[in-house]
Amino acid sequence: MVYCQRCGRKLDEAHLHCPYCGVLQERELDGEKKPCRKCEEKIPVNSNYCPYCGHDQAIFEYRETPRETEEDKAKITPEPKLEKDAQDLAELIDQIRAENEKYLAKRQADAKAAQEKRTFGKNENPEPNLIASTKLMLRDTFRTDKRMGRADFWWGYLGITMLTVLLTFPLALIVQIWQAVAPGSAMMVMEIMVYFLMCFYILEMFTGLIRRFRDAEIPVLYVVLALTVVGEIICLFLATRPQKVTNLDYTFEVQNKKRQNDQNKPDR
Repeated sequence: MVYCQRCGRKLDEAHLHCPYCGVLQERELDGEKKPCRKCEEKIPVNSNYCPYCGHDQAIFEYRETPRETEEDKAKITPEPKLEKDAQDLAELIDQIRAENEKYLAKRQADAKAAQEKRTFGKNENPEPNLIASTKLMLRDTFRTDKRMGRADFWWGYLGITMLTVLLTFPLALIVQIWQAVAPGSAMMVMEIMVYFLMCFYILEMFTGLIRRFRDAEIPVLYVVLALTVVGEIICLFLATRPQKVTNLDYTFEVQNKKRQNDQNKPDR
C-alpha cells in the first residue's frame, strides 16, 4: 500500500495512475528528488504527499533537537581552517571583480552604442532632397573634416551637376554680348568662365567625395582616383557604400566645433 503523490489517498502499488485524481505516479527516481519532511525517504521533487508515509509536504514536521550532553560540551571545537577560508574569500573577490568588469564593459558598450545612435543619423538633413542637399554641399564647399550622408551626397551631386549646366546658359549669353562689344577679348573671357565652371565642379566633387568617404570610413586617398575618368567612376561607385560608424573621429559637425562642444561638456 502506498499513497498518491498528488492527493495523498491510499492506493495499491500496482496502480500507475491514481484512481481518484488520475495523476501518474513516479516510481522510478531518476529525476530530481527531495527528502520527505517526516520519514526522510527520497521522493520526487514535485510530490505533494510522501508515497511511503503519506505526509503532506506542505506541513513542516517539527522535531526537537536533542540537548547537548556533557560529553559533547567537553569536546574541543576544531579551529576553522583559516587558510582555506582565505582562499575561498580570494576566489569570491576575484569572481566579483570579473563580473563587475564584464558589467562595466557592457555598460560602456551600451553607452557608446547609444551615443553613436544619438549622434549619427543616416544623413545630416532629416529629409534629404535636391534643394536641401545642394545647399548643404554648397555650404560645405571647403569642408573636409566632417561626414556626409549617402542620400545627401547623391542629391547634392545631382544639384551641383544641374547647377553647373544651368550656369552655362547665362555665361554663354555674357560671352555673346562681350563678343559684340569687344570681339578681341571674347575668347579669353569664355576660357576664363569655362575654367571657373570646371574648378567649381571639381572642387565640389572632391570635397563632397572626401566627406562621403569619411561617412563610409573609406581611405580618403582614394579620392585621387577621381582625377581620371575611370577613377571618377570608381570613386562614385565607392560613394554608394552605406554609412559605417566604428569611431567618433568625424561626425556631421565641423571638427573644430565638435572639439569645442566636447570641451564645454561638464565633467561627470
